[in-house]
Amino acid sequence: MVLTGRLALLSRFIGFLEDRLGYQFKVEEEFDKRFRLQKYVFFARFFGLDLGYDFNLYMHGPYSPELAKDYYELSRWKVRPEGADLPCNFKAEEYVRLLLNKDDEWLEAAATILDVWENNKSKPGFDLNKLIHHVSTIKPHIGEDKIKGVIKDLKNSNLLS
Repeated sequence: MVLTGRLALLSRFIGFLEDRLGYQFKVEEEFDKRFRLQKYVFFARFFGLDLGYDFNLYMHGPYSPELAKDYYELSRWKVRPEGADLPCNFKAEEYVRLLLNKDDEWLEAAATILDVWENNKSKPGFDLNKLIHHVSTIKPHIGEDKIKGVIKDLKNSNLLS
């Protein structure tokens, strides 16, 4: 099967994730694979690779129903992700450096932090302290110390400005 457009790019990106982050494309079998793919695609935009999906804040952080439809489609077609070239503006090394070996809680916190920040940073008085409070309120299962640590990681990667 020949893939085109967004599905082709998603397939190449999944191949990249398998090669560089050890991700396994088993979305029909395991929730954590779907969860991680949602977060990995969300983060890619911040590193110059917009795969064309819109995200809304959901129970486990940013979620895209369109992305879910597409990865289930790839899985049903039994498409083997390929590690072909991604667009040259994608900062792959920085992306891998930030996300390699991060656990699910870190991914949920970081994606939620970025989503909340992007949607509120232009509001008067919205600063990092308000961000910490807001994320702590909507993600009470993630401790405030963890949230502060994730914010530090994101700042070190120049994602919170």
